[in-house]
Amino acid sequence: MTRRHDVTSGHPAFGADPAIRWAPRRKRRPLRRLAWLLVMVAIAWFAMGRPTSASDIPTSLTDVIDAQETPALTDTAMPASPVADLTTPPPDAEGPFAVVRVVDGDTLIVARPEGETRVRVIGIDTPESVAPDQPVECFGPEAAQRAEQLLAGTSVMLRGDPTQDRTDKYGRELDYVWLPDGRLFNHVMLVEGYALEYTFAAPYAYQSEFRAAEGQAAQGEAGLWSPATCAGDIGA
Repeated sequence: MTRRHDVTSGHPAFGADPAIRWAPRRKRRPLRRLAWLLVMVAIAWFAMGRPTSASDIPTSLTDVIDAQETPALTDTAMPASPVADLTTPPPDAEGPFAVVRVVDGDTLIVARPEGETRVRVIGIDTPESVAPDQPVECFGPEAAQRAEQLLAGTSVMLRGDPTQDRTDKYGRELDYVWLPDGRLFNHVMLVEGYALEYTFAAPYAYQSEFRAAEGQAAQGEAGLWSPATCAGDIGA
């Protein structure tokens, strides 16, 4: 039987033969140590569920530490745009001003302190019923009658829109009009199907709400959207 080598026989502390030298321990190469460290870093990175491709794997321990301290970005929904209040006049609305006369579905005359003012309602267009140079359009008389029911004998609050001109080419003041009960007249005419949404040159404050109201009326075939009236086509 071959005897196991006695490791003490070659050690200087046990009287080793001078001819037998204790082999010096071979040092690890720095590059091998670095490679091992990077492997460990990569394993830790994968364990964190971070990488999505090879290019995302960190190249140093600092990258791992930074990733742990920096919270991962998550998809978050953008906050919804605030819903416009169409039942209460805003604090900067002017009035109340007495309604002197209802001209048609989208035009009225109010009594301002400086005198009577013709107001063209922003964001809607009703069929013509009184224009001297145009024929009466489908549902025009009905729209004018509904405006009369809502506005005659009342006082209204008015507010312009900085995105629009203050007056139109006919000199009419451009305004939103709030009824005594707080409802926005422009919106009511759209919801009930007496008007079409109208954008003149630039988007206005309540454009999205007005377009939604028009869509609601069209879907419900209200007013001028009914097949029994104009089916949405107000041309004479």
